[in-house]
Amino acid sequence: MPTATGWRCRRGAADTTAHVKRRFAMNPGCHCGSNGTVPVAARPAHAQIGRRAPPLLLAAVSCLAASVCVAGPHIDRVVLPTNVVARHYDLDVTPDAEHMSFRARVRIEIAVRQTTRDIVLNAIDLGFDQVTLSGRDEAAVVMLDDNAQTATLRFADRVGPGRYTLSIEYRGRIYTQPSGLFALDYSAADGRQARALFTQFENSDARRFVPCWDEPALKATFTLTVTVPVGQLPLSNMPVADVQATAGGLERVRFATTPRMSPYLLFFASGDFERLHRQVAGVDVGVVVKRGDRERARYALDAAAELLPYYNEYFGTPYQLPKLDMIAGPGESTSFGAMENWGAIFYFDHDILVDTRVSTEADRQNVYDAVAHEMAHQWFGDLVTMEWWDDLWLNEGFATWMATKAADHFHTDWNAPLQAQGPTQRAMSIDSQSGTHPIVTPIRDLFQAGEAFDTITYQKGAAVIRMLESYAGEAQFRAGVRRYMRAHAYGNSVSDDLWRAIDAAGPRKIARIAHDFTLQAGVPLVTIVAARCVGGRSRIALEQGRFATDDSGSTGAQRWRVPVDLQLTADPGTAIRTVVSGPGETIASVDGCGPVILNAGQRGYFRSRYPSGPLAELTRHFAELDPRDQLGLVHDTASLAFAGTIPLTQFAELARHVPLSADPVVWIAVVSRLDTLDRAYDEAGRRADFRAAARALANPLLAAVGWEPSPAEGTNVPLLREELIDTLARWGDPAVIAEGRRRYTAFLKDPGAFSAAGRSHALHVAARTADAATWEQLQALAAAATAALEQTQYYRLLGLAADPALAQRSLELALSGELPQTMRPLLIQSVADEHPDLAARYAIAHWPVVERWIEPTFASSYVPFLAAGSADPARLGDLTDFAAAHTPASARNALQVASADIRYRAALRARLGSLDAWLRTNAAPREAPGGSASAGGGE
Repeated sequence: MPTATGWRCRRGAADTTAHVKRRFAMNPGCHCGSNGTVPVAARPAHAQIGRRAPPLLLAAVSCLAASVCVAGPHIDRVVLPTNVVARHYDLDVTPDAEHMSFRARVRIEIAVRQTTRDIVLNAIDLGFDQVTLSGRDEAAVVMLDDNAQTATLRFADRVGPGRYTLSIEYRGRIYTQPSGLFALDYSAADGRQARALFTQFENSDARRFVPCWDEPALKATFTLTVTVPVGQLPLSNMPVADVQATAGGLERVRFATTPRMSPYLLFFASGDFERLHRQVAGVDVGVVVKRGDRERARYALDAAAELLPYYNEYFGTPYQLPKLDMIAGPGESTSFGAMENWGAIFYFDHDILVDTRVSTEADRQNVYDAVAHEMAHQWFGDLVTMEWWDDLWLNEGFATWMATKAADHFHTDWNAPLQAQGPTQRAMSIDSQSGTHPIVTPIRDLFQAGEAFDTITYQKGAAVIRMLESYAGEAQFRAGVRRYMRAHAYGNSVSDDLWRAIDAAGPRKIARIAHDFTLQAGVPLVTIVAARCVGGRSRIALEQGRFATDDSGSTGAQRWRVPVDLQLTADPGTAIRTVVSGPGETIASVDGCGPVILNAGQRGYFRSRYPSGPLAELTRHFAELDPRDQLGLVHDTASLAFAGTIPLTQFAELARHVPLSADPVVWIAVVSRLDTLDRAYDEAGRRADFRAAARALANPLLAAVGWEPSPAEGTNVPLLREELIDTLARWGDPAVIAEGRRRYTAFLKDPGAFSAAGRSHALHVAARTADAATWEQLQALAAAATAALEQTQYYRLLGLAADPALAQRSLELALSGELPQTMRPLLIQSVADEHPDLAARYAIAHWPVVERWIEPTFASSYVPFLAAGSADPARLGDLTDFAAAHTPASARNALQVASADIRYRAALRARLGSLDAWLRTNAAPREAPGGSASAGGGE
């Protein structure tokens, strides 16, 4: 799963969470609590709403210790016993969309490895009607444990080793949030209300659809049959194998049997869909959309058509299924934007559809990124799956990295590696605070697994892969990946399987470096402690430490083997590589004399620190640096300054030396970092002084790029323009607000006269600066919109109002029932962009209602995410109290991360006084050599 609705940062920005999906004790043996219950946290209360007791249920909640815990060198994972495993599921489902329920029967071919009376599998919110085993007349007694989400099937006589068919007749519910089988309601093109059905199973929700062995290592094959209304288009992982008409206007559709795969990859959908498709490399590739959205699907189909052959070649293993569908769902999620079901990738509309009326360049690039990420999962995740959630990063980190690599291959003008630095910075921010965790981290239960879909897993994972590929060399790294795919196809793996494959593929050995960066948390800090020129060569003394923004770095010495590239500022020919490992100094020599760049090319995962003299020299020579190193210097200087390691004025001085002609991605980072400082102010007068200085930096840049595109401008200039207009409106720039409001008035009169980008600029300014009348106009536009993409954008805009009274109205609107249910928590998240304290307090006060809108495994992260942008220490107590009442003990990592964010912002607020005197005398920007006319190709 990649893209996260409401969590996605602007490309190139650094201070908001990027593509995330939802985002330890090493005790051997199996442990039950003193009262005999399995020590697994209680599920959120809302997940049990609507549960009906089946007639054959013998209610019991018992320890079943040997069934639920696994003995061995791992932590006390809450997993199923290994004495019975599934080989094949033959599943027959009849949904009743009107009554939000379904009936089903499943025949599971199982292998019993040890004699037992109990067969334990996963199930939750399912009512069992009959359970039988081949060769036996008696029905099993069913015992459900809602806490462990298991069903124990107890037979009167022992079952000996062998192959059996387990038959279960049962029923379940259709959800309104994306967990298990769920429904999305929407307005059809003809104005009628329509309902479509989809499934969402990762990380552990297949058990809401079928009783199963719902763990990634317990792979099996699946044959799915569904009974749906005639005229609907049913979809699954495989093509349709057979269709039979039945009574009542229904038809029974059987899909071909899947390859061996993890249960969470099973997929089903049905609705009034249409499919746009073509043959690519022998595969039927299609985009499936609700009727009327066909043209909006072409961009994604074109992207998939160019990506599939590229991935076939890179992985050295062709795509394994006969078809690859990408299915668009008209709705939203608080935790994800898409899901990599093998052969049937699910996306919410905004991550797959491009509407020329409303989709900006940023939207187009994000759709491409989502398509590339999910398609990469068809290998990393689907063909080869991590053994357990400890190694989730093998799925998500690699898919994130691969999407950037593919985008850079086909769209070099996007400068995808440069843009990828923004999300990496967010990972470093989290990784330098309390609440971080290793990339490979022990996962005990499904709640903790739900929290593993986070920025460390995705973005740090991708950054470490990027570093390791650079160290090993592209050819050796690719050869190792191909070797890994061949060795583990249709199976499961752990991280060391990959390191062994890459080490075996060439001379560069990466395993020890990989262990340093994946098995321990934290960000290395590489510092130049001395530099001098001797005989025409620069002699550089380097040492390593840990970069931390709080006391988390003082918990013990950490050492990494850090690959470091160095070169003179403007001479790639002087580049050298060394490995800094400490604890003493590492000496490196670079041909020539002059300023030296650490982490040249910015492929290493570490912070770079320069003494004040060399930093001042690099600042003066900023325009001569490669854009990658310009961006790295901006991020490192800002991070060190914000943490109090160096003076804030050093970042402010650097920002003044960024030339107007710098790459748009570099400027997006500068503006984003300035906006972080602005959000930390709590005194209106001091904030006004800062904003005046920030506007003085940004206004010449906006004058250069203009409000309208130039034919000669680069592809990423529109991204910068969007960032500038929105941020300057936030900063209260009178000229931007006046022009934006003028354009908004014109838009209301004639929406068709505006491009998608022009529409976005006008609407964002209007939303940021809204009065009551404007807010009500935007609400009316949202309510009247018939296209899901457009409606989503309008409702998001309502949450951006700077006026706290209007923000409160947006929160109340979320609870009013006007919005589609999947959009309600997203509106609250939109309010949190400007008013994190208000949004968090409101969600806590209305939690019994809000919780019902959110997927169960993400519920523990939602309120902490809302509060994370706050700088008010009072939120820390609110979050702690909330977690104590509502969050399982194993699922409090989001609480720790948000609390660290709040403490960090509060500390930054306390340091802002050091900027005041500097602002009074240094506010005016400096012109870059050569003037400002180029500005990335704008007007």
